[in-house]
Amino acid sequence: MVIAMNRLPPFLRNQNPLRTVGLILEGFEEYFYFERLLSLPIFSTSYRIKPINAKGASNIPAKYQEVLASDSYSIVLIICDRDRIPEAYNGIIKGIDKVIGDGNAQKIITFTRPCTLQIILSHFGEVSLTTQAKTVARDDVYRLTGIENYDAHQDQLRNICQKISLKSWDYMLNRLKLLSSDPNDIPSSNMNILFERLCSDDISWIDEVNKSIFN
Repeated sequence: MVIAMNRLPPFLRNQNPLRTVGLILEGFEEYFYFERLLSLPIFSTSYRIKPINAKGASNIPAKYQEVLASDSYSIVLIICDRDRIPEAYNGIIKGIDKVIGDGNAQKIITFTRPCTLQIILSHFGEVSLTTQAKTVARDDVYRLTGIENYDAHQDQLRNICQKISLKSWDYMLNRLKLLSSDPNDIPSSNMNILFERLCSDDISWIDEVNKSIFN
């Protein structure tokens, strides 16, 4: 069932040019990545961006509903994996559509297939992950970052993300442009859309997305 909004969303009430963006992140991989990006002068100062760790794909719909109901953000977005097995991702879509209406989940979800590690490692070199399996990624992680025996421990993820710099950000963007955005392809991602929006001073996309969902 679509939740009833007791009040208009902030974007319809508040004309303050500074927009607050809540990012619901699937797990620590995404959380440490965006934490590092936010420590660099990358995104437009038109936004105040808050990363929120859902700590698991199955928790995303409930976390989204909780954050949306808090009425604290101009817009709430989701960043998650889309691996070979579709059940987890489809569960996210179904859960979000129950909150904001059928067909609307796709408007707020940024995906990477097989996982966000594809984007993270693209800061350091060419990579083409085909699975979320951490053991399969070990060779690429070591080759590109020097981190041995990768198994996605929090300290490993934090260390990898701390290696990201403004220079590597530019390298990643160039590689991301060459990556497919077709979710049927592995690897693929639509992360470039989110990055373009957050780097732009043009905040009109927030109103456009919100109005397409809530009006």
